[in-house]
Amino acid sequence: MDVSWALGVALGHVRAATAALVAAEDPSGESLFLAGECLDLEGVFSEFGVVAEVVDAEVSASVSLDRAADVLASIRAGVPLVLWSGLQALRARAS
Repeated sequence: MDVSWALGVALGHVRAATAALVAAEDPSGESLFLAGECLDLEGVFSEFGVVAEVVDAEVSASVSLDRAADVLASIRAGVPLVLWSGLQALRARAS
């Protein structure tokens, strides 16, 4: 799998998770904090010059984050540690 394309797919899934979290009806506001963390992670992707690929945005935020993790796991050797650890930490908080 092409590393740059896979990183773009992972970023697409993170963006889908961000959108899902912003749209979530959450009276506690926790989903907005998680959306902010997603935006921070999107910024890290952009620092590496990753261009997002279009992905299915009709799933929950946790499914999107799981899909992003699956894509990164498939190219693990080519994933910067900051992306890997940031996504894993975000998944843990979102579950």
